[in-house]
Amino acid sequence: MSYKKATYLVLGLLVALAALYFWTAINLRDPRTRGTIGPGYFPVILSVLLVVLCAISFVQTWRSSEDKVITIPNLGLVSACIGLTALFLVAWRMVDGFYALSFAFVLVLMTLFAPGRGLRQLAVNTAAALVLTGAIYGLFGYVMQVRF
Repeated sequence: MSYKKATYLVLGLLVALAALYFWTAINLRDPRTRGTIGPGYFPVILSVLLVVLCAISFVQTWRSSEDKVITIPNLGLVSACIGLTALFLVAWRMVDGFYALSFAFVLVLMTLFAPGRGLRQLAVNTAAALVLTGAIYGLFGYVMQVRF
């Protein structure tokens, strides 16, 4: 794929993401904060800023005469990571067990991207996934009091 086509594709995805973010932020309006800064104020600013920066990047790419071919090394691993992330997000919405899902997600990704294979590597990945999930639980469950 050429550099320009890839840039246009990513910019289009970012603009779509900014539109979704903007729409969600608009729905955060609180009637009690009329005339003041409410919960949707900064997300609206960020989404508009993202669209403006994407427009600037679009013009820069369009005016550029340089175009090269982009090759994505390990395209299979990148695709697997994107697919697993989508599966994690869908499972999170459907299953009540965020921390168990997070543990499984991190463990699968660490095993997928691990340089070596074997029982020792699996034990290291399991311990690291357990520590990371425990840190997430401690931060969100106890410190920030957020329930998933």
